[in-house]
Amino acid sequence: MQRSSRLLVLALALIAASCSGSVSEGDNEQSKELNSPTSLGPASSTTTEVPDGLAFVDDARTLRISVPSMVFVAPHLVDETDPVSVLITDLLTDGLTERDSESGFAVPGLADSWEVSDDRLTWTFVLGDRVFGDDAPITAVDVVASLDRVASLGLSSLSGPNLWPIEGWDAASSTESSVSGIVAVDARTVEITLTEPFEPLPEILAGVSFGVYPAALGDIGSLPMSSSIRFLPTELWEDGFRMTGEPAAGEISAIEILVDPQGTLIAAGETDLAIGVDPDQPLGDLRGSTIQRSADAFFAMNAQLAPFDDVMIRQAIVHAVDREAIRAEFFADTGLMQGFVPQAVPGGSADVCGERCALDVDQARLLVEASPSRDIAFTIDYFVDEGDDDTEQRMAEQIASSLRDVGLVATARSHRSIDYGRRAANGELGLFRFGSVSTTLSAEADLGAMFHTAGRDNLSGTSIEQFDEFIAAARLETNPVVRASIYRDAERLLFTEAVALPLAEFRHHVAFTDALEAAGLEPDGSLDLDSIVFARSG
Repeated sequence: MQRSSRLLVLALALIAASCSGSVSEGDNEQSKELNSPTSLGPASSTTTEVPDGLAFVDDARTLRISVPSMVFVAPHLVDETDPVSVLITDLLTDGLTERDSESGFAVPGLADSWEVSDDRLTWTFVLGDRVFGDDAPITAVDVVASLDRVASLGLSSLSGPNLWPIEGWDAASSTESSVSGIVAVDARTVEITLTEPFEPLPEILAGVSFGVYPAALGDIGSLPMSSSIRFLPTELWEDGFRMTGEPAAGEISAIEILVDPQGTLIAAGETDLAIGVDPDQPLGDLRGSTIQRSADAFFAMNAQLAPFDDVMIRQAIVHAVDREAIRAEFFADTGLMQGFVPQAVPGGSADVCGERCALDVDQARLLVEASPSRDIAFTIDYFVDEGDDDTEQRMAEQIASSLRDVGLVATARSHRSIDYGRRAANGELGLFRFGSVSTTLSAEADLGAMFHTAGRDNLSGTSIEQFDEFIAAARLETNPVVRASIYRDAERLLFTEAVALPLAEFRHHVAFTDALEAAGLEPDGSLDLDSIVFARSG
């Protein structure tokens, strides 16, 4: 079984979120190394001065958004743990497909249409008549170059491995070469050839990291590289930018992004919405909201190592730990994790965990007593470096204490973060601190990679025959509604089998003025402009 350690970067990044309830950018060196941004513009100042000539008026067709900082990066280099980076990248680029916010399914993006061959191995995408921000046409060559850049990052990319079914992905990810299965047939036609049928492909390609930008720019460009369908950038300031479009009457006609690290503009009512706000910062007269993120914190179980190969022990662990108490103490202002797939995604459920994860110490003791593996000692593994506080240690020790109370032989064990990924990939950890995040809102991305026997992020070594059968069936199912139902069954099975100790579901933290009734932020950090509701008239 092939294992990777790329998702350990997320676990490291999610530590920073434990106290703030949101994932912050660049809070650890490993995350910086694998997500190092390439600047695409000069907007990096942290002043809050209003750009010259920008008048704040009661304009119901201009959406103004405050962000704490701003760095332009190529889509394949976006820091997927940072909601602000994701938001800016989503505004400035689009992929072949988009995700419909109402149905959750893939709809046309830069591609006006697509079709698949009878053997379901060749997908043909036909581009619409689109241009970049400098009026250069968007061509199939640009699409191929953009997807190649993601694939060439291999397992150091969070989204890139979702391209695994494409012919030549393995070779491209290991040699930084082009993907043989992605070709430009002509200026407006992209052909993608797969090694096996994979019906979720359009959903996968809607991810933010698969945004298209000019092939000629390499990794460096300027703001007008935007491939946005509805809006194009028209002005770049030191501390922000403006995008304009030609929407129908009553829709948003312009978007302005302004750097506002201290909340000066949003507090004065000069912006409508602030994203990436500190949940502990007083909001005054502002309204605040938390919105589900596609990011979770949990402890995975090494299914290849006794006693975790015994389902009774796994179930006992989940029932023995007071997850709500752990969440309340160590993950401020976040939600209790109830599933791997966000509810907003087809296949997601409001509470797939439910009774399967309920605190039940008596049941845990009965399961332990019935298990032949009850006397096998194991570790609760976490990572800590010099200078870190004792948060991770206290959490691991609290979990270990709860497990000892029901008769298990559990001991907390620390590691340096630099060694943690290697140990996890080698199967050396027991019950180990983990996390996941995705900007590809697809049940396949949340389930297949982490828990399929051959999943590239299956660090727990999970191998459940029925689960693999569900995933295989979903990948073959052409009806997206039926496919979502199969993924839902697969996720229920994971929680029945107790493959992880779920803890916290992270949240987007936003603040907004009375100008807005709804913020329209999606779990992946993108902005659903059709869900923005203004309270004012205009």
